[in-house]
Amino acid sequence: MDTVIINGKLVGPSGIVSAAVAIHEGKIVAVCNEGYLPAADRTIDAAGRFILPGVLDMHCHKDFSELPPFAPWSRICATEPQAAALGGVTTLGFYVLPDFDERRRVWETHSILDGVFHSVVVDEKCKEEMAADASRYGITSFKFPVGYKGAQAAGVGYGGIDDGFIFDGFERISQLAREGWPAMALVHAENPDIIPVLRQKVEGRYDVRAWHDTRPNFVEAECMKRLVFLARVVGCPLYVVHITVREGVDIINEARYQGQEVIGETCPQYLTHHHDNPTPLMREKPVYTVVNPPIRAREDNERLWEGIRDGLITVVASDTAPNTAALKDVDMWSEEFVPMGLGSNSNMILPVLLSEGVNKRGLPLERVVEVSAYNPARYFGIYPQKGTISVGSDADVVIVDLNKAVTWRAEMSPSNCDWSIYEGWRFTGWPVLTMVRGKVVMEDGKITGGPGHGKYLPRCKGQ
Repeated sequence: MDTVIINGKLVGPSGIVSAAVAIHEGKIVAVCNEGYLPAADRTIDAAGRFILPGVLDMHCHKDFSELPPFAPWSRICATEPQAAALGGVTTLGFYVLPDFDERRRVWETHSILDGVFHSVVVDEKCKEEMAADASRYGITSFKFPVGYKGAQAAGVGYGGIDDGFIFDGFERISQLAREGWPAMALVHAENPDIIPVLRQKVEGRYDVRAWHDTRPNFVEAECMKRLVFLARVVGCPLYVVHITVREGVDIINEARYQGQEVIGETCPQYLTHHHDNPTPLMREKPVYTVVNPPIRAREDNERLWEGIRDGLITVVASDTAPNTAALKDVDMWSEEFVPMGLGSNSNMILPVLLSEGVNKRGLPLERVVEVSAYNPARYFGIYPQKGTISVGSDADVVIVDLNKAVTWRAEMSPSNCDWSIYEGWRFTGWPVLTMVRGKVVMEDGKITGGPGHGKYLPRCKGQ
């Protein structure tokens, strides 16, 4: 064998067992009692710690533009996988526009992690090419940026979409699903017609609640209900990204009760940050609260934790937006575009789930594996290659120490993003080793993998 991992506790969605893992040529070839292991070139002693499947962060963005002063795609493909590996992430999902061939080439040249692409459906051409994207590139997840229209959409580089456009897109995805593709509509749920009206009432305020008050809870909840209904009409598998509101958990529950396939995703920042605990940077410069959807109230945080515990919120992803402080620090109400997002948080998925979930709220480790690895691998059509520690699967593994305490600083990360909403936070529970297809890419907080190890993962029919 190339590698064996001994003296660890393997965590899956259905339980925890003491077992060893044997790895050869990037694959898991045995999960068994240590006494049955063959000889290996390297033995990794987990020292009684927990061994989890590598995290799949399926919600990542490149920088706003690829022209200076923004970071080119080649830089993002190098920096963000390295940053994510610090947090036990082994696969990233990026929202991109064509050209997919060139993006794949650059990814496989620079990345240390594996990756998938999601198509962002912003115009008729994107919509018409969805079937071709599936057959040619294995892209089967299609995002509809519903929360942007008119001037809002122009700020992010496209013209905006309406309900007719979305309905037609849902029908096409439903057809792909019937043909056997793991096809799914991904939606950003905010009502884009109400936001400008509310913005007029709020514009000019500079406080940590101002951005929230341009798009309060009902703006997200109303849009989410409407999209769930449209998906039900045409039988389209629906995945709601970055749910932030407590009402969203109830909407998912109702849809599930009616037998509808609706998947709810939230992000670490919506589990930890609220109006009363923004970072000092956010208080000093409220432009750093500019993210769509915005941070909410403490009650929303806790309801989302309940949704994870109860199996209603079934994915935690990052919504990584790796823009720099210099680009973010502009007047939040000016005509100049404010880069969206709360920074680079891929590496925070597992620490937040371990520290705030397992250690503070008693969240089972099995649930952590479900929302960070097992479920996203299944939903996005790459299971059992990813998302599980099983014979025949890729050897994507993270070893975590539930007792390891880390005080986070942005300077600890190689991300293109040079600031963090978790600056100075103390976490208890931290990844200590990350392995991608049998290669250790992070160990004890140091990146050990080199560029070019990462592979693009096309999705196939029947997965």
